[in-house]
Amino acid sequence: MISTQFTIYLENRPGALARTARVLGDAQINIEGLSAATTADVGLLQVIVNKARKAATVLRRHGVAFTMQRVSVLSLPNRPGTLARLTERLARKGINIHYLYGTAGGRTDFALVVSARELRRVERIAEEMD
Repeated sequence: MISTQFTIYLENRPGALARTARVLGDAQINIEGLSAATTADVGLLQVIVNKARKAATVLRRHGVAFTMQRVSVLSLPNRPGTLARLTERLARKGINIHYLYGTAGGRTDFALVVSARELRRVERIAEEMD
């Protein structure tokens, strides 16, 4: 499923993430996926939410810096070697992965967020793995 992801730029200090999470929560926007990383000064929060348009409006209103990207959210079997098989197939097709993150959360499926140039092809290749 192709989704909109927000990359939110935060100060790397206590409370910055909490403030952004509160802004989204108060607007009844549910975070469905996230990844966070920091540098010395900046925190990068990547989130997928249930109401992308509303999230963009709310973040702008609160002065939160962000960009939006299209990503593919794949549901893969949570078994050893699945990531290897997928990435090998993508490589054979010449598809470069910009980044990815995911979790299984103890379930039998694995949710993987993939950023790449050709998201529809990524999804077709992942579907062929079933």
